[in-house]
Amino acid sequence: MILNITTTHQPATDLGYLLHKHPDKFQTLELSVGKAHVYYPEKSEEKTTISVLLDIDMVRGTRNLGGDGFALGA
Repeated sequence: MILNITTTHQPATDLGYLLHKHPDKFQTLELSVGKAHVYYPEKSEEKTTISVLLDIDMVRGTRNLGGDGFALGA
């Protein structure tokens, strides 16, 4: 799953400040269900986009996402 957030509010590079993520650094975060990769495919003063790519480990992750309301948890 990928989530993209884009802003054209100037200076658009303030998005990195708001999210506490440096635009020149590719970051990987370990989660209980897999990994999240955070990166900036586009960065300028006029337009900045941040992307969060979720790499869910379905074997390991289904134990942690179980519940009646979650379809993948079954």
